[in-house]
Amino acid sequence: MNIRTEISVLVCCLVFSCMSTSGSPSNGVGSEVMALMGIKSFLVDPIGVLENWDEASPDPCSWSMVTCSADGHVIGLGAPSQGLSGVLAPSIGNLTNIQTVLLQDNNISGNIPSEIGKLSKLQNLDLSNNNFCGQIPTTFSHLKNLEFLRLTGNNLSGEIPASLANLTDLHLM
Repeated sequence: MNIRTEISVLVCCLVFSCMSTSGSPSNGVGSEVMALMGIKSFLVDPIGVLENWDEASPDPCSWSMVTCSADGHVIGLGAPSQGLSGVLAPSIGNLTNIQTVLLQDNNISGNIPSEIGKLSKLQNLDLSNNNFCGQIPTTFSHLKNLEFLRLTGNNLSGEIPASLANLTDLHLM
């Protein structure tokens, strides 16, 4: 093989390699990292449980309190009883593969973000024993896979949205 052919083969291999890895969901780069960084930026973390959440380390599967699927998508966020305060960022709605959010027994305040209603794969949501206020978002009626919802021990007001009765998989509320 002459040098020109070898260089052409090498360039083709490099291009193919870049194309095959740049869109890979397993590398965690993209909207999930940005969503988690948004969540972190709105929270106060006095004991540093979110300390290793770093966009310079773009694999959220290695971050504490984050669970990922075999193909590298964020499917769980679990930080119960960690002394977290601040507010829950609307960017949580960009974790489109998430199935479980467990943030109970913290001091998170403000309104529950209506963007949670965009999480079509969400099965378990526990925001109990925080300082959330306002109403339960009506967008929760979009959570067709929701099985477990726990919001007790907050400062919520208003009625439970009647549309939650249409969530046929919801077993515990």
